[in-house]
Parts: sequence; structure tokens; C-alpha cells
Amino acid sequence: MTTLVVDNLSPFTGDILGCMIDLDEKYIYKKYSEVGNIYDNNNILYDKVILSGRRKNSKEINIVNSKIIRYCFQTDKPILGICYGAEIIALTFGGSIYRMDDHVRGTITVNILKPNSLIPDRTSVNVYENHRYSVAKLPKDFVSLGSSSLCKYEIFSHIKKRIFGTQFHPEKSDRDGFALLSKFMQL
Repeated sequence: MTTLVVDNLSPFTGDILGCMIDLDEKYIYKKYSEVGNIYDNNNILYDKVILSGRRKNSKEINIVNSKIIRYCFQTDKPILGICYGAEIIALTFGGSIYRMDDHVRGTITVNILKPNSLIPDRTSVNVYENHRYSVAKLPKDFVSLGSSSLCKYEIFSHIKKRIFGTQFHPEKSDRDGFALLSKFMQL
């Protein structure tokens, strides 16, 4: 099993890679501009995908990530979008985002709304956030799994597919974030 880690030029991509190493997971790292096709002659190169956050808005980053998301949807490959990754998942399927009044940065508590495959046995988790945008509306066939006082859709997923978004950064969220990444890798 190999996971594609897509770097959308996030300052935290190194933390994602560190978590993958600590989890002893096989991965391939690619900058968004290096992804190209994520399949080759119908031979799937990756079993799962993680989309990192990003630093700045870019039409090219959006196009590449939307293609990856659609491919994962069509082939039923698990995908985890982190921060921007979650936002582009929402946008790709018809949801919306909004610019927040303040830049959110720091540790917050996320209330888990219902048990799920990423956080099956907790009622809340403490996580690190760093973003200016947030998901405003989930697309059809997506549900909220966790919320906070700052964001209504801190964690969400597709109702049938293994497509997940976290508005926060699990790679910077100590034990709770590491546990979430571990559960995603077990899918």
C-alpha cells in the first residue's frame, strides 16, 4: 500500500511526511506541479491520497487537486484533504467556502458529532488550526463529523465514499492528530 502525499506548498507538508515515517507507512511525495496523472496505463500507482494545505491561492493548484479528487471518487480510493485540501474537496463537489474575519491560528477543541472511521471513540479532540478560509456549505452527499466554535465543518466525509476533509492540521495536532492519520492509513 502506497499513499500519495500531494504538497500544495504548505509549510506543514514536512510534518505530514514525518507522521508517515512515524506510522511506518509507505508514501510517495510529490509537489502538486509534479503529480501529472495519478494512474499509468490503468495501473493504479497509489492506494490513498493526502492533500496538504497551501500558502496562497492558485488556479493551477485548484485544477490539479480537483482532478485528483475526482479520480479518487471514481476509483473509490481513500482521500484526506487537510485545511485547503478539505476546502477544495468541498468546492470540487459543489460546496462553498468563505473568508473568515480573522486568521485562525492555534489549538482548539473539536466536538465529534458522531462516531466515524477517523475518530471512532472520542467525543472531542484537540487540534491545531492555521487558516483564513473555512467550508461554508458542504456538498450534497457529505456530512459533518465534527465542529468547533470557529468552524461548523471541522471534519466531514462523503456518506458512501472514503473521502474526508479536516479544516485543521492533524499533522500538527500531537496525539489526536496522529491518531486520526493512523486511522486514515488503516482504511
